[in-house]
Amino acid sequence: MKNIGELKHPDLAVAAPVCVTAATGRQQTSGLLDQGFCFFNRLVEIGDDVAEKNRQLFIENLNLQSEIKRLKKISFIDAATGIYNKRYLQIRLEEEFARARRYGSPLSSIFIDLDNFKSINDTHGHIIGDKLLKDVASVLEDLCRSEDVLIRFGGEEFVVLMSDTGSSEAVILAERIRKKVKEYLFSYGDIKISISASLGVSTLNNGDFKYVSDPEQLIRMADRAMYMVKQNGKNNTCYLPFRSEKGNPVPSPVCRLPVQSHVDRCRHSQGSC
Repeated sequence: MKNIGELKHPDLAVAAPVCVTAATGRQQTSGLLDQGFCFFNRLVEIGDDVAEKNRQLFIENLNLQSEIKRLKKISFIDAATGIYNKRYLQIRLEEEFARARRYGSPLSSIFIDLDNFKSINDTHGHIIGDKLLKDVASVLEDLCRSEDVLIRFGGEEFVVLMSDTGSSEAVILAERIRKKVKEYLFSYGDIKISISASLGVSTLNNGDFKYVSDPEQLIRMADRAMYMVKQNGKNNTCYLPFRSEKGNPVPSPVCRLPVQSHVDRCRHSQGSC
């Protein structure tokens, strides 16, 4: 049998190369398809690998963000009492101050100082003193609203920051705290401790922002009110306004006591109550 290239028929002679070319083309096309399928399969494999790596990265990022939040929260927590620390107050105070000024809502603070706490440390030791601080913080937490921010300011001092809260509500909470702390009997084995607290209250109202530009003035005013109580027998609550009843700034604030106590009135001239 003759090979196709040896045929002499004119049509076959012409067709022969065509037949060879077609056969070669089919082989080339088949090869290209095979390569294409291989390439496609490889792309799928690479895509799957990339998708898996992206999934792993996403999970790692979530874990990292969670860890960052945890560490940040730890940095804002007082180790001795488990409540927020002064560092957190500095951040939150600026946020609440800006919010109150923007919306014209009141912002209040209560400054709490435990009376004669040093004598407790001297008598029972610092371990009992630390336990007492933690238990007092727990009592304060139970009395504060969920939206209030309770802070250990330092030593035996605490601060409550209250957004959207006027002076009347703040004084009511302060008195509730004072009475609860006073009546509570803290027990540590055979050691029984009763303690009182001096509290100062301050409130920034909408009109006060004309005179007050520093958020820390709110805390300083409450601290000043608390010291007025300290100077006049302790175990009481004092409210200091930023402005007088005429609406003018008060250079030497008058302390307003919400309850009848050993202090009957405020003496403006002496700067104490």
